[in-house]
Formats: sequence, C-alpha cells, structure tokens
Amino acid sequence: MKLVYERDLFGMKFAILKSPYHKKVVTACAGMLGVPPMKLRRLLIENLDMMMLESLAARYDSWREQGDTEGGIKREIGYELFTTYIPVIPHDIMEEALTESRNNDDNVESGKALIRSRVFGEDGV
Repeated sequence: MKLVYERDLFGMKFAILKSPYHKKVVTACAGMLGVPPMKLRRLLIENLDMMMLESLAARYDSWREQGDTEGGIKREIGYELFTTYIPVIPHDIMEEALTESRNNDDNVESGKALIRSRVFGEDGV
C-alpha cells in the first residue's frame, strides 16, 4: 500500500490545470515566455504543490493588478510573476535574463531566450 505522500500526483495536478480559467492562465504565461503551453504545464506540475496549482488563477490575477508595477522589461518577462506569485523560475535566472535584456538595448526577447534555454532546455520549443 502506498501512502498519500508517496503517490504520483501528476494526474490530479493535470486535472487542476485543465479547468477553463487555468487553461487561459497557462496559455497567457506560456505566451509571455514564448514556450508551448504543455511545456509550461509540465514545469508547473513538477515544481508546484496542489494547493499552489489550485490558486494559480488568483495568483496570476493578483500579479496583473499589483505585480511588476514599474512596468518595462520586468513586466514583460514576468519577473515577479514567475519568481514570487507563481514561483517556478529561480531569482538568479530571472536576474540573468533581466541583465541580458538590458545589455542588448532593452531587447526583451534576449532575456526570454535565456529563460527558455535555462528552464525549458535548448530552445524552449
């Protein structure tokens, strides 16, 4: 007999992310990073517990209203969104992405490319 904490909860976590509003949030976040939604779903399932996944939509809405208020590059790469509100990207990688974007004449795509390579693999697709 497997204890609850030894069970593979992938199916239950995936079921949470299949709800209509969660799908919209995952699609919006994946679009922000430039990765397919399935890759982001996998990252969320592997790194977040079920309680955090349940509150994903509320966390996203909260970030839209209160997070990265200074705008600019931080807002476009979702600095606080992915480090504080939905913590799936380490601060050091986000800092590197921010620095990379600023070093390339405020080119947000260079920062996103760094995130994709560090978090999702080679090219993020």
